[in-house]
Amino acid sequence: MPVIIEGLKGGPPIGQTIDQWIKEATIEAAERALIEEVGQGFDDHPVVITDGVMGRDYRSVKPFGGIEFVARTTMVDAVLWTLDELRKRSPVLTGRYVQSHIVMLNGASIERDLRQTLMRVKPGDRVQLVNTQPYARKIEGATASRRTGRERRRGSSRQARGGVYRVVQRAVLQRFGRQLFCDFAYVRLDTGVRVWGWQGGKGGRRVRRDQVYPAIRMMMKSNDRG
Repeated sequence: MPVIIEGLKGGPPIGQTIDQWIKEATIEAAERALIEEVGQGFDDHPVVITDGVMGRDYRSVKPFGGIEFVARTTMVDAVLWTLDELRKRSPVLTGRYVQSHIVMLNGASIERDLRQTLMRVKPGDRVQLVNTQPYARKIEGATASRRTGRERRRGSSRQARGGVYRVVQRAVLQRFGRQLFCDFAYVRLDTGVRVWGWQGGKGGRRVRRDQVYPAIRMMMKSNDRG
């Protein structure tokens, strides 16, 4: 809920600078707007973003700066939304891929009671969504790398040419990026699957190594400026 001050009437009282007047008017408008929104069901303890800094006291807003109140996001909201997006974008042939998205907390798979487990996530806990199919990496394709000489490669599925996890990770950042850290990575899992690959990039020597799987990793940001 952004607060924008437009068309201020009058001018600063005697003894007050324009900057002080603009700042106080911004704070007053922000407080008034929040009270009105809370009365209509908005979060009564929202995340405060002042001059682009999350957690900064709105009363320290700069003249001509900005105050924004954002409804709090829970890890439950973020993960369930992400899981739903992964399933929507999953290519479907046998159905194994779409059924293989798992959620992990601090490296351990959440086998049941997903919502209840996520409700207990603490600051610093790491949540990741992973697809456990061996061919999941090929669906993501590959980005170009000067270091290894790797060329850009499109995803192997015609239904998801841009990949699945990369696309959803960008959508997560757009939707929840102000309140959580989120990145895309390839992770190793204790599956026992090993594959042939190049050590040191193409042109190096071939070695057998653990399979890696596409993952979206999340961690809630602190509301404190720290």
